[in-house]
Amino acid sequence: MTKMNLTLLILLTIFSSCQKEENIDEPTNETEVMYIMPAETEIHEGTWLQWPHHYQYGMAYRNSLDATWVSMTKELVSSEKVHIIAYNQTEKDRIISLLNTESILLTNVDFKSYKTDDTWIRDNGPIYVRDKKGNLVIEDWGFNGWGNKIDDLTGLLIQSKNCNKIPSKIASDQEITKIDLNSEMINEGGSVEIDGNGTLMACKSSILNNNRNPG
Repeated sequence: MTKMNLTLLILLTIFSSCQKEENIDEPTNETEVMYIMPAETEIHEGTWLQWPHHYQYGMAYRNSLDATWVSMTKELVSSEKVHIIAYNQTEKDRIISLLNTESILLTNVDFKSYKTDDTWIRDNGPIYVRDKKGNLVIEDWGFNGWGNKIDDLTGLLIQSKNCNKIPSKIASDQEITKIDLNSEMINEGGSVEIDGNGTLMACKSSILNNNRNPG
């Protein structure tokens, strides 16, 4: 199946989920399932966090969020890996200092130094799926900063180029096959919910919106 056919299949699934219940078509036995996205409730290896920094929104913004990210890390490390994305080496060192201050063991923590624009890796990060052989694959959808949104604090266009590169960088570092869908469709991870059994719920304002996917 070509990348275009795969994308069209995914789009048709999304569009169907946004129709009224009486218009939803049941999948047929002829539907070829290429990839399976596990449900969020299934056991997983770890959680990715994009740590707040001052390079886009300033020191006050960064400092106001640090405690929350430290708290998330503290709760997560007891049961799974935590993959932290730091803007650069300086930020990585600062984050390690914050975690050490709270006596958080770093055994289950690893770091990647990637430039980011914002913290919402839920929306711009990689979407992990499995192919028919059970191999992990990363879907790299396009991300344009929530439809080229204007920031409420600065009145400026939210930058998204750095965040859009995150899935590709992770795929490269982890040596995982990547499906590049950037030119096919804008998507946000937080706009879709999947139960692992073929049911998809999608946010219409995020998927079927001219500021994401015109037409």
